[in-house]
Amino acid sequence: MKPRFFILLALVLTGILFIINPFRNSSSENHRTVRPVSVVAYNEIIGETNSVPVEVNDFTYMDELLGRDSLLEHPRLKEFKDILLHARNPLDVNDAIDNLQEGGFEVIDRIDKLASVRVRIHDPVKFAKFIEDHDDDFGLSKNVTLRRPTYPDSRMLEIEEPFMGSSMDWLGVRSDRKDAGSGVKVAILDTGVDVRHESLSGINITEISLLDESDTHENRGHGTGIASVIAGQKEDFMGIAPSSEILSVRVLNESGEGDSFTVAKGIVAAVDQGADIINLSLGGMNSSIVMDNAIEYAKSNNVLMVSAVGNEGVRGVSFPARHKDVVAVTSVDAKSRVSTFSNYGEAVDIAAPGVGVVTAWEENEFVQFSGTSIAAAFVTGALASELSYSKYDYKENALNALYANADEAEKPGVDIWAGRGVLNVRRLEQRNTPGIVDAAVVGYYFDTENITASGTTPFFVTIQNQGTSWIQTTNLKVRYKGLEKNFKLGNLTAGESRSEMLYFDSGTPDKKIHIVSEISISGQTDRNPANNVRESFLILP
Repeated sequence: MKPRFFILLALVLTGILFIINPFRNSSSENHRTVRPVSVVAYNEIIGETNSVPVEVNDFTYMDELLGRDSLLEHPRLKEFKDILLHARNPLDVNDAIDNLQEGGFEVIDRIDKLASVRVRIHDPVKFAKFIEDHDDDFGLSKNVTLRRPTYPDSRMLEIEEPFMGSSMDWLGVRSDRKDAGSGVKVAILDTGVDVRHESLSGINITEISLLDESDTHENRGHGTGIASVIAGQKEDFMGIAPSSEILSVRVLNESGEGDSFTVAKGIVAAVDQGADIINLSLGGMNSSIVMDNAIEYAKSNNVLMVSAVGNEGVRGVSFPARHKDVVAVTSVDAKSRVSTFSNYGEAVDIAAPGVGVVTAWEENEFVQFSGTSIAAAFVTGALASELSYSKYDYKENALNALYANADEAEKPGVDIWAGRGVLNVRRLEQRNTPGIVDAAVVGYYFDTENITASGTTPFFVTIQNQGTSWIQTTNLKVRYKGLEKNFKLGNLTAGESRSEMLYFDSGTPDKKIHIVSEISISGQTDRNPANNVRESFLILP
């Protein structure tokens, strides 16, 4: 073989190993960059997927490796069983299929509309030659793992206020909503749904599975809980949009695990079967080309996508929620506090109930479901309801209405914890009803740069006009640490928020503060007085 081929083979193998687990070689300080091949990999530092140049750091080592027959027995090559080829031109997919023998691989599956092929490499040398001959035609990536979010740690849930059976009332969902969701199809890409559950009896549902025949179709509780929040059918356990048509696409196995190719295939199937919204209560920390392309396919077909941010309590939103064209949903408890287990970051879009929510489960069970998975289901249901009542040429306008009528939370304005705020279905549905007066105490915000400082530290109490009418006079009274502070805040336009600064002594012995905040208005009748008072016991770091 030509030397150039050996170099290319080294590059391709190194690139594949980089995709599977970043390739490191510290045996030589002298190295040079060779011609980049068409290898595509995920960059964990910047969170993007790009074509990357591959460097070979030790030619002597690689020459020895390539010169031995043991190359084909290299233990790392066993990991080449699940690789994705992405054609830059859709017509190239057929070319790949036509050259299976010379390519040294077999096709496991394919998504023609995304020009992606899932392959298993059985002859790395032939595969390297195939890539050499088609290095301008194909990108290469690993089939990354996606799974349902891990359930929140019980210790984190101890400080959260559960919703129990109050989530629908808390959101302001109408009791007479049997027709909500009519004419809207919601796809749930998940573990599957137990359609025999009593709360789903009579639901209009289609089921498909994209898993292989060895799948046991067990452990469908996660998907069943999602479905019950969106389209539950019982009078005393009704979903937000019970008239929605449900398309259940099983993409996660009995362990709650799946992969980017199968989920992407599910997105394409959902779009092709007429879904208006796709719920993706699943994710992983790595993006993928095939998922990016599937999301673009859905967006181009005017389909909304909703996903969970993840439950690890870390900075870094899970993918696909992290994608700019997917609604990233975080969790709040019954006190409207962003859950400590929720992932956070700039990609967060909106918050919804996610602590101790009573939902259906498989085998006619009911459970307390906690996590950003169920929070995503509330947002999906609210969108389905909105689409059924308001006709939009572009469904993204329904999403914008959801954002515009969300309640303020955490730091005023868009923030990394609650995004644009907390879902409020009552405000969404009453936004065009004039004359609604609704002043609310939203909560408290402690600046992370100040909270660990010694001495007197500022914090903020925030109020909001959650009605549709201008409020003339607003007064705020705050009691804490034996003090009472009164603020005359004047008028508030519809939707407007305002914050007042207070102070606490960071030397507080037990780090606990008991705060009672109360808002009052003059000359007008508040439509929802329940949110005028907020009593909180705050534990500081």
